[in-house]
Parts: sequence; structure tokens; C-alpha cells
Amino acid sequence: MKGSAEPLAGVLDRVWQEQGRIGFLLPASDEIEIRRVQDPISAVSFRFRWLPHRELRGDLAELEARGIVSPDRRDTELFRDPRDPPGRFCFLCARNIRVSNPKEELVPLSLAGRDFYAGANFAWIARGHFTVMSAEHRDQEFTDGTLAAMLDLHAQAGGEYRVVYNAPHGGASIPWHLHLQTSRERFPVEDLPEGFEDRWPTALQRFPDGPGPALDFIADWRRRDPAHHRVNALVAGPPASPVVHVFPRDTRRSHAKAKGLMGGFEMCGDFVYSEADKRDTFEAASAELARSILQEIRPDDA
Repeated sequence: MKGSAEPLAGVLDRVWQEQGRIGFLLPASDEIEIRRVQDPISAVSFRFRWLPHRELRGDLAELEARGIVSPDRRDTELFRDPRDPPGRFCFLCARNIRVSNPKEELVPLSLAGRDFYAGANFAWIARGHFTVMSAEHRDQEFTDGTLAAMLDLHAQAGGEYRVVYNAPHGGASIPWHLHLQTSRERFPVEDLPEGFEDRWPTALQRFPDGPGPALDFIADWRRRDPAHHRVNALVAGPPASPVVHVFPRDTRRSHAKAKGLMGGFEMCGDFVYSEADKRDTFEAASAELARSILQEIRPDDA
């Protein structure tokens, strides 16, 4: 963390608790459910989450009533980059967050020589779910610098926070601004035994030996079909020996019938549901369902 001697994990933990205390985080309810299902093929337990509070993230009136979004914001106060989609504002730009979400505390970070901000995700999925946003407004493209920032964030947090990258058409909700996600909770894929990568239901490569091999693999995957090939990525593990997990993606297979848009959490074996019309799918949680969801979006040529 820039200008602080406090360990980053402690800073994020403190901010997370304070953002919950002041009502910026949507509150947990008694309706939240978590189900774990053991998969005999991969030897891991997939996780299904029922998180009805996330349905409120699209209810502007409710968010304003809770003070999460300012009811006094004016579009004339918001910045819009001319490269952004027409009529859309970027709510990952710090200047817009300060206008639209004045309760949100932004933690300044320096990651691999670039400036970022971490802000608690008010429609959280897991404990310690932060969005880590580039201070510079630039596209959500995976580069050498993106992986370097992920590894630096993981290291500064002492390995206590996992770091996720979502690709455009691979879970990134705002693909015109570079951002990462964090979680303090262990992902199911982290329990996959060594050498079992081919038993994961979708394409997966793991790289425990530094960023070089991971970057070479990603570059080769992108070269094979630049128009459609993307990746999701996870950095997790001990701070001194992090493991880079790479999930090859094809933009033509961004959604699964039983889940919808598939992002980094799902690629890691963590299935998130909040919509009322998906309740029956959540009730049917099983290892077979988890495997079928991930197999559906597996690229043919991965």
C-alpha cells in the first residue's frame, strides 16, 4: 500500500469491516446459502452460493435509499472517456466513484510500478471481495503488466488474498477499464491435486514457476485466434511461491445455460446465483451440474 507500513492484508481487512459498518456493503441475510458438492473425478468440492442480496445491484432506487449510490449525483459531474460506449460512464474511474459512491473508501496501491485503487465490492460474493482498479483508464486487456500487478498484489497481501482477472466476454462487467477482483476465501480449484489439471471440467493450466511460462502460454493461445481467444486467471498460494492458474476462454462460449455469464469465480469452481429464476438450478446443485456448466464453455481447441 502506498505510503503505509501496515501490511496490506490488514488494511483491506479493516476497510472491509468499516465499509460494512457504515452500510456501503449490501448486508448478508438469513437467505444466503452455501452448498459444497464433492466431485470424485477432480477430488475437489465445488461450491454453490445463493446470494439474493446481489439482485439489488441493479436497483438504483434501493441503492440510493441505502446511500450506496448518491441520490444527488449529476451526469454533468461524471467523466466519460470518448473511447467508452456511447452514453455510458465508467464507474471504475476514481473520479466517478467519488461522485457516485461517496461512501466507498478507495485504498491507493502501487502494483508493479503502476497506480491502482482497491474498493470493496458492495454487491460482494465472498469475504474480502474487492475490485482493484487501474488508476489509468485503459482497456481490460491481459498483458505482461496485468500479471505482474496480480502477482504484486498477492505478494503485498502476504498470500492472504486471492487475485482474479476476468476477460472481456469472460466475466468482466466493465471491459473498458482494467480491473481485478480479490477474495479472502479459498477457491475449490486450489484443492485440485497436482497433476490433475486434465480432470478439471474446463481448460486449465497451472504455472508454479514464475510468470514467464504463463505469459508464453497465454501469448500462444491468443495468437491462435486473436478475435476470440481470451483468458481468465487466478493467482493464489503461498506468497513466496504463488501459482498462476490460467483458464483459456473463447468469446463465443461466454455463457452457460445453467449459469449465465461465466467469470473467474465460476472458472475456479465457485458458482454464484442470485436471480429468482435460477433458484431451481441452485437447488439442483451437484458435482454433475458443476462439471456440465464448466464443460459447456470449454473451448474446442484448448
